[in-house]
Amino acid sequence: MTDLPRPTAGETPTIGLGARRSSGQIQRHAIRYSRFVGWAKLVLPLGAGGLLLALAGWPYLSHGLDRLRLVFPKLDSAQVRDLRMVNPRFSGVDKEKRPFTLTADTARQNPENNDLVGLEVPKADILTKEGAWVVVTGKTGIYQPDSHFLDLFGDVTLFHDKGYQFHTEQARVDLNAGSAEGDQAVTGAGPAGTIAGEGFRVLKKGETMLFTGKSKLVMNAATGEAK
Repeated sequence: MTDLPRPTAGETPTIGLGARRSSGQIQRHAIRYSRFVGWAKLVLPLGAGGLLLALAGWPYLSHGLDRLRLVFPKLDSAQVRDLRMVNPRFSGVDKEKRPFTLTADTARQNPENNDLVGLEVPKADILTKEGAWVVVTGKTGIYQPDSHFLDLFGDVTLFHDKGYQFHTEQARVDLNAGSAEGDQAVTGAGPAGTIAGEGFRVLKKGETMLFTGKSKLVMNAATGEAK
């Protein structure tokens, strides 16, 4: 039987095949382990408490998120492509170099056709040859900027500053030529009387107005200046 080597004086005995450890290394390891245990005792209870608070407050948080979704609705790609302008104003001159303006509450450009602009509450102001103004309004409209055509729909009204006013449901206005026409029933009133027809044509920026179809004119009695 072979005798095992005996440790010499001053040498720390070791058991097994591991590397020797000094007393300083053992002490540092113990300090680190104590710090880890202390950190775990502090953090783990805080984490558990936070989790319990989150679970308890989730119904209120979920309700708040639902309210945010109502306040900020999701926009789809079609809404993003919808080009909308508030209080737009279009201006230009006709073929005789007289100005006209077109305004509306809102305007939406057709993403598939740049020459079609949808209008809400459009209003066109046209200057006549004599310097009078003609104003045409409607509930909705479609404007073609290149050709200066304006199609009006719903409660279409034509005002002339001489005191005449005409009402219909649909009309097309050629801002370049200063003309307008419609095939819906039309009624009108002014200083000379009242008139009704099945359609109308406005020529020369209001200087001439034709009523088509069955028409009825009621003239006022001519007195004083009205004569």
